[in-house]
Amino acid sequence: MVVMPNLPVDITKEILSRLPVKSLLRFRCVSKLWRCLISDSYFITLHLNRSKEKKQASLVIITNDDDSSISYTMVEEVNNSSCHNKFIDLPFLTRIELGNCGRKLDVIGLGLCNGLLCFSLSRFGCICFNDPIYLLNPATRELKELPPHSSPTELYQGERFTWVGFGFDPMSRDYKVVKIVYTYNCGGSTILRSDFWVYSLNSDKWRKLGDDIPVPKLDMISDASRRTLPVINSAIHWMLCSWKIYLFDLVHEVFRELPPPPEKGWYIDLLVMGGCLSVFCYTRKLYSSLVEMWVMKEYGVKESWTKQLIVFNYPYGWKYKPVHGWDYKPVELWNDDEILFQYNDNNKKNKLVLYNTRSKTERNPGIHGLPTMFKAFGHAESLVMLKSAGGNGRKGKEEEDDD
Repeated sequence: MVVMPNLPVDITKEILSRLPVKSLLRFRCVSKLWRCLISDSYFITLHLNRSKEKKQASLVIITNDDDSSISYTMVEEVNNSSCHNKFIDLPFLTRIELGNCGRKLDVIGLGLCNGLLCFSLSRFGCICFNDPIYLLNPATRELKELPPHSSPTELYQGERFTWVGFGFDPMSRDYKVVKIVYTYNCGGSTILRSDFWVYSLNSDKWRKLGDDIPVPKLDMISDASRRTLPVINSAIHWMLCSWKIYLFDLVHEVFRELPPPPEKGWYIDLLVMGGCLSVFCYTRKLYSSLVEMWVMKEYGVKESWTKQLIVFNYPYGWKYKPVHGWDYKPVELWNDDEILFQYNDNNKKNKLVLYNTRSKTERNPGIHGLPTMFKAFGHAESLVMLKSAGGNGRKGKEEEDDD
């Protein structure tokens, strides 16, 4: 029988903080001390910081099975820049029952923060006013459906356009979901009213912000509400087709404007790459797909924007429809030199490709077993708990069977 030495608690914390979540969930059964330690808020923060420091890439692959469930899986630490022929098989998908919605579900990623994914389900391909919103910790397999909020007291005939973002307020140590709903006239040319709600995970409640908070007019573009809004410096960011960048400060709950890149382009996406706010836009070039990546090296400083060109070669030549820049969606910085993109090929299958910013070459990341249609999200696994707020967190089938 092996006797475990009585290590000082601080050393035990340092060792455990470097382990994956899957192992830590099992180690909670070792003793009451370890269970309390692993569940402690300080340790959860320590483990999250360690997870963010890792160079290895981690992904969440999510797909919808049918009208009442979704499946997701984690691809953990698949980065190996010195081994370009490494093949990774997807682990078993965890299935979540969401109740019969009576419609084909489309998974819409709304935000990523500290290992938590905020997403919604919609039948229209973009989030609508009354669509359900969920928080998911893929590492612990804990899911929380947010409660509904009150409807506007005044109802107008017209079109509603909804933005949703998700982030963390470090001052109150609270995760917040923000929802902005614009009501347009029937022609879509005039805003009749705007309503703004903030959800708090700590209180498990929505609250409506007052009319004294000025809400900027965010562009009503076709796929705007399908975008995952990036969070950096405790603020949720929007990139508009009018080439403006707005942020919502989660601490002070006010809107501000950031200086955009100096050159305009056709906007693809806005996300955080290597700790820097990055804008991706496209142009067209013969026999290639050109993407411009603007990186704000120093947050908030207009002069710090730097441009880098990414050129995807057409993989099929003259005989097939080429893939253009707007078909490539950036996912995350794979390592210091490679960016992971998701795209839809000519056979209407979703695929992943790695682009090396130094050698200007592409390669297959070597992930086998991908579903035909899926969405990929960059991920830093964490122990952040959802059931502590409201008590209605639930788990995927796989973990229920393990408990």
